Amino acid sequence: MATSSERKETRLVARTSTEIQEIIQRAADYSGATLSQFLIESAMEKARNVIERTEILHLSMAGADALFASLENPAKANAKLLKAAKHYKDTVNVRDH
Repeated sequence: MATSSERKETRLVARTSTEIQEIIQRAADYSGATLSQFLIESAMEKARNVIERTEILHLSMAGADALFASLENPAKANAKLLKAAKHYKDTVNVRDH
């Protein structure tokens, strides 16, 4: 078990109206949590949802098959694509690794 000197904790501060605080406090009371617990649990749930929507790709089986087929047999780059790639590299200063 971590001792208090080993725990790394930080503080989150939010300013809001009294009305908003009362609504959140009431919801926390109904759920049997402290205000802090309720805020952290709610924020974590929202954060996970945003991260999942942003970072995780959901595909149907047909979509996955099409993606893998394209990766296994990529189309040949045409002049327009090569020009766009060069423009991108020049614009964002991409370095080859």
